[in-house]
Parts: sequence; structure tokens; C-alpha cells
Amino acid sequence: MVEALVALVVLSLGLISIAAMQLKALQAVQRGYQQTLVSVAALDAQERVWAATRHAEGCQDIPLAEIERAWQTAWFAASGGPLIRHGQAIYSTIARQGCLFEVTVRLDSAVDDSPQSLVYPFQLPL
Repeated sequence: MVEALVALVVLSLGLISIAAMQLKALQAVQRGYQQTLVSVAALDAQERVWAATRHAEGCQDIPLAEIERAWQTAWFAASGGPLIRHGQAIYSTIARQGCLFEVTVRLDSAVDDSPQSLVYPFQLPL
């Protein structure tokens, strides 16, 4: 009888350990999914800036505020926007210094409460 109880305790600990490993794996998958979405959002911002060069003489002529507003709406504020639950639109920006641009996306962490900012720099050949 004691052997059966010991075996049951060992089995229970094993199942709890497996559940904990599954939870960690799920958190890692969620974090990877969020970072993939952020990368796609940053690439979209870059493409929007690049498309605006068609009507601009130089980098300073690109209407960055309009592009940023449309980008934030598409990714953070639109109904069903991909980053609406995980991203922070207020802190997600497109900045310019000459022809060097920097897309910053602020992301709520799935694991803890600390937000994470991911920065994607790019330069236009103008």
C-alpha cells in the first residue's frame, strides 16, 4: 500500500513538471509570435516610408507624421489590428534623422509586466 502511494506521488510530481514545461513552451511560442508580428509591422512602416519617396524630393519632404498615423491605425488601433492587444501605439513611433529612419515598437511582455521596445533602423538612398 505504501509503495502505491509513493508511486502515485512520484507520478503526480512528474505530471506537474510536464505541465510546467508545457506552460514555458507556450510562453516562448507567444513571445516568438509577438516578435514576428513586430518585425512585420516594422517592415510595413519601412515600406510605407519607401513608398512616400515617390512624391518627395528628399528625405525631409516625406510626410512622416501622416505615415506614422496611418501605420499606427493599421497595426494598433484598427478593429482586428494584429498588435492591438500586445503593442503600445503611443510609444511605437517612426523617427527620422536625415535619411536614417528608426521604427520603434513597444510591446507588452507576455511573461512579466515590463514592456519591451524593439528598434528597427533603416536608411533611404536619397
